[in-house]
Amino acid sequence: MKQFIITISLSIVIPLFLLAGIYIWTDPFRCVHPFDINDVDATNREYLSTELFLRNNPTYHYNSFIFASSRGGGLNTYTWKTYLPEGAQPFLFQAWAETLTGIEMKIEYLSKQNIPINNALVLLDIPSSFAYEQLPTAALTKKHFIFTGQSRFAYNMDQFTNFIQKPSLWMACVNSKLHGVCIPFTSDTITNDYIQTNYLHYSELPEQDSLKQCSEKTRRNVLKAYEEKHLQVTPPLITEQFAHQLRNIRNIFERHQTNYQIVLSPAYCYLYPAVSPDDKALLKLIFGEDRVHDYTGYNEFTNDYNNFSDPNHFGLRVGYLLLEDIYK
Repeated sequence: MKQFIITISLSIVIPLFLLAGIYIWTDPFRCVHPFDINDVDATNREYLSTELFLRNNPTYHYNSFIFASSRGGGLNTYTWKTYLPEGAQPFLFQAWAETLTGIEMKIEYLSKQNIPINNALVLLDIPSSFAYEQLPTAALTKKHFIFTGQSRFAYNMDQFTNFIQKPSLWMACVNSKLHGVCIPFTSDTITNDYIQTNYLHYSELPEQDSLKQCSEKTRRNVLKAYEEKHLQVTPPLITEQFAHQLRNIRNIFERHQTNYQIVLSPAYCYLYPAVSPDDKALLKLIFGEDRVHDYTGYNEFTNDYNNFSDPNHFGLRVGYLLLEDIYK
């Protein structure tokens, strides 16, 4: 019996130690070792954005923030800066699948750290910003420990648990480490813009982004959805809890005398319906009529699939025009 227990224990402990070694060596989520922003793949954007902010803020003293999900990749902070007062130092605080809760966490953190929030652009996605899962634990969307109060060790234990549950990731990480087979994540090392060369061309209207550049299969699927599914509006999404969070964000902005704008981000209208009139009215009640900008549903940007790199993400050309419209 004793030998059986030892055998079973070893059969569990040895693989765990081996996997722990692979996890620490390969650092699949870039949260074990210090990282070079130009030498990572598109892993947990929440973590990368936060680490870049913590690393850079003592030098650049950020005071203007775009809070956004992956859709924030369609915005250019260098273009945004041209609409802001002199001295603005922008940063894109982006996270994959960002929720209202995640945005609130970041704004609360900045306020508690006495970091100025002079200007803010808050992108809300309909319906995903109002997700019911308030603290995502998935490896690519897990909230940074400075926002949740976790220790770095506990954060890594959670990520290690995510790692061991994905056998397909084990050899892929080893292969990537040995042969460098990963796609670098292109991000501006100062502003965190999704595309590193944004600062070179911020004053030029970008070339049209287009689903035509996608595979023919992807394009056919989008056009099929165009024909089959056209929802008009979402059901109301803003619960009392979400309304409380929105008011908290407004109150923080008011304390900081923030020049802020709330943007309901565009997506391809035949897959993503417009915001509920009730939710839109509530947002305007909380933030003010002139601070809420609705680009959901059918409009000049969303009715043309050429404006999107995929149905969920608007391109830089649309982002350029949105900023022009918001700050006109």
